[in-house]
Amino acid sequence: MSRSRSTRTEKPAPAASDVKVTPEEAKIETIKPVNIEAETPSSEPEKASKAPSPEKIQTDVREKLAKKSVDEDVFIPTNPVALEKAAEAVAKEQGFDFTRGTSIGARLMARSQKKV
Repeated sequence: MSRSRSTRTEKPAPAASDVKVTPEEAKIETIKPVNIEAETPSSEPEKASKAPSPEKIQTDVREKLAKKSVDEDVFIPTNPVALEKAAEAVAKEQGFDFTRGTSIGARLMARSQKKV
């Protein structure tokens, strides 16, 4: 039981009267090829600068640590009792509950407002 299906339909060839010939001759223009690739400059890897001596690194770190003060870093601990009282006062002023979750924010606000 083989079925033969024909899915292709053959179109009739155009009649000679249907073909139109244009008076101009066919022109073929030569198109200059365009380079669409982006050219990346090839560069050799640069040599790394000479590493500073360990003594210089140690002196730089010591200088930075010596310059650091409480005013520059709000995370340096201060008197914890005074900080808690100032944080509670800030929480009352701002109108939020002083809880475990809000205490850190209240402390930072107290430090930034220099209430400690």
